[in-house]
Amino acid sequence: MLALTALVVGAAWLTPGLRAHAEEAAATPTASAARLSSVEGQVRIAQGSQLLADPALANTPLFEGTQLLSSDDGRAEIQFDDGSVVRLSPNSSLTLAALRGQGGAGDEEIVLNGGLAYFELHGEAGQIQVRFGDSVVTPSGFTVMRVNLDNPPGELAVFSGNAHLERGSALAVDLHGGESVALNAADPAQYVLNESIEPDSWDAWNSDLDQALTSAEAASTGAASNMPDKNNPAWSDLDANGNWYNVPDEGAVWSPYEAASADWDPYGNGNWMWTPRFGYIWVSSDSWGYLPYQCGAWNFYGGFGWGWAPGMCSPWWGTGFWISNIRHWPGGYRPPLRPHPLPVRGMGGRSVIAGFRPAPYAVVAVDRRPPAGAEGVVMRDRNAPVTIAGHVVQPLRAISPRPQYDHSASAQAYRSQPASMGVRTPAGQRPAPGAAYGGSRPGYAPAGRSGGVQHAPAGSRPAPARSAPPTHAAPAGGAARSGGSGHH
Repeated sequence: MLALTALVVGAAWLTPGLRAHAEEAAATPTASAARLSSVEGQVRIAQGSQLLADPALANTPLFEGTQLLSSDDGRAEIQFDDGSVVRLSPNSSLTLAALRGQGGAGDEEIVLNGGLAYFELHGEAGQIQVRFGDSVVTPSGFTVMRVNLDNPPGELAVFSGNAHLERGSALAVDLHGGESVALNAADPAQYVLNESIEPDSWDAWNSDLDQALTSAEAASTGAASNMPDKNNPAWSDLDANGNWYNVPDEGAVWSPYEAASADWDPYGNGNWMWTPRFGYIWVSSDSWGYLPYQCGAWNFYGGFGWGWAPGMCSPWWGTGFWISNIRHWPGGYRPPLRPHPLPVRGMGGRSVIAGFRPAPYAVVAVDRRPPAGAEGVVMRDRNAPVTIAGHVVQPLRAISPRPQYDHSASAQAYRSQPASMGVRTPAGQRPAPGAAYGGSRPGYAPAGRSGGVQHAPAGSRPAPARSAPPTHAAPAGGAARSGGSGHH
């Protein structure tokens, strides 16, 4: 009944033109999405030939067919419902070619169009694939990989887990944790398989993001344990930025620490971004602002403030159109006002048409919250009991205490490397100090780092010169094998 109420309220706010667009979207197959969880530097979002957001906005739901493009200082992270993570380094691009989504069937496919990216994937029964160049890699179980297309046809490193690599009918090889392969540009059947992984300067960046995710997950309250997408890393953002409460007759309710005042507005800080399929959708600028705007409902409780009830968290895109999820609000509240698609004026004042429809402005910013510290803005006591819907309830506590972030991970992920081994630097590129891969995501051991490890500075991966693949030699303590088509 609550979900139906939200749908009715949302539909009532649609103008006839938007309602027709919603009905058109609802007639197409159910959508799936991944979360653009982090953006640093210059990153763009595009679909087909249309640029959707420049710069890209963190918390954007990325639908099938969406492309991410990073500039020389850009980097991004994508999170999936099942806990998989993809990270894009500077001067790189990828496309979400196929998405399965929560409880969906079929295979997922991610295409690395160029550059370097990290993939931490929960590959079950071959349901997710990564394509790069003319190759496709399929992980088995939880697998951590690095794919580099700086020098086509590319290189694949498997830090942990198992992966099956195919290059058309010419090549099929299995890789295991600690192995890497360099493909041959002249002969698709030839390759060099190393029983070691050469460090890259961006491994340290990926490792640090892993440890930050792990630290956040360790502070879980368990509030999402019964959710169908309980492995989604976005739940950790809620544990870190607000309190969960178990409310009789209401179920689980989450509230940001700053949402105790009626002046606080769930839709007061963010952007409206246009998408080809759904028109304008809401993208929150709050660090935690993904799940509370994709599913569930926001309610204002007298004497408490705003709270979000996830229900079973079925995303709005499952309905085929965007709707607001404000269910109960205080007197005087202004519901979110979704922009109408507007024509963009081109040269000579003529409207630019995209897809036989007036092309809208890409992003409409919203900022209608009182600034932190302003009069009337009350921060909720994180440890005190509260009254919600007439019930006195205590905030949920973390199941396990939050560990201290350890910048220097221990244990060994690589096979032994020679002391003189440096970071691979494509032609024309300034090298950055490197570090062995580290992290503490489930399923693999973090890597050891030598003292004085530095981060790769922003912009240290300018577009590399396209040259022939480097010759790979067997590093000390490992072995390199050249081979043709076959299984390892």
